[in-house]
Amino acid sequence: VSAKIIALLGVLVAINSVLRFAEVAIPGPGGFSPIFVLMILGGYVYGARVGFLLGVLTLLVSALITGGVGPWLPYQMFTAGWVGMSAGWLPGRGSNWPRWKTLALLAGFGIVWGFAYGAILNLSFWYVLSGDPATAWVPGLDAGAILARYGGFYAVTSLVPDLFRALGNAALLVVFGPPTLKALRRARR
Repeated sequence: VSAKIIALLGVLVAINSVLRFAEVAIPGPGGFSPIFVLMILGGYVYGARVGFLLGVLTLLVSALITGGVGPWLPYQMFTAGWVGMSAGWLPGRGSNWPRWKTLALLAGFGIVWGFAYGAILNLSFWYVLSGDPATAWVPGLDAGAILARYGGFYAVTSLVPDLFRALGNAALLVVFGPPTLKALRRARR
């Protein structure tokens, strides 16, 4: 990684951390968060390595700023890193795809990660919760029963906030994606 990429990564992490601070100060609806847009676009333009670092460092720095440090932070960091990393694996990064095709791909990707982020984070604590026996984890169950129980738990606890996150990701990627992609590609050159 060159010095220019490290400097750019620092700027992108700072911007995203301010976005997360603004999100904490003025909460959006449901689980909506603007920070995923820059992770996705940064990973898409600069590749999987930069996308992973952008996701991880954004959550670390923003947690220090907002006071959101706790046992959940490593799970959030790695999952956000996976968002940026997997954006670097999307097709069409170096090609001259039509704008609509790129935006459709990125919006769909944002929707998928809107749900996947919440589902992965729930796995960090679901197995230790006790509650409704129909949704609680029980050792020794087969994979189908575990998936059914987790599906019920996810639907009750996270489906609606993740829907807001997914739709927010798609909307922000469609609206702010083109100018941000243009700026990031210009900085890459």
